[in-house]
Amino acid sequence: MKETSVLCLLFLISLLSCTTNQARLTVSPSSSQFFKRDFVSLSCEEDDSSDGWTLRRNTSTRQRTQCGDGWGEPAGSSCNITVYQSYSGVYWCESREGPISNMVNLTVAGGSVILQSPVLPVMEGDDVTLRCKTKTTPSNLPAAFYKDGSLIRKQTTGHMT
Repeated sequence: MKETSVLCLLFLISLLSCTTNQARLTVSPSSSQFFKRDFVSLSCEEDDSSDGWTLRRNTSTRQRTQCGDGWGEPAGSSCNITVYQSYSGVYWCESREGPISNMVNLTVAGGSVILQSPVLPVMEGDDVTLRCKTKTTPSNLPAAFYKDGSLIRKQTTGHMT
């Protein structure tokens, strides 16, 4: 409940801010699921400048901590991390003045297969590639893709556009 309230408050602050320099959070590689010990770079990007933006996160154990506060290695307005399961949570960029960027929910999987999908929202009609990735190579094993429990398609290559 407390985490939900914090997220709602951050979302409202984002909607109410009237700034022309809004940052966006980018994730590289662009995925919302990762394996334990994967390397991920999170960047606060802005059209004019990325100065003054801090990367923050909420996890199940800690709220509103910033990169370098027990996790991640700050690199300007970026944060480089080697992820662990406890790193699953919501990440965003925040300025000193209060506005925040888009929020990204990252999940660190403990299993041997993850679904790689784009981090950014997609518009209706856009092509999206979904990829089943295994912890071991090769990652292009046959896969079946489901939506809401119904089979969409079986692919021999492990990915579907």
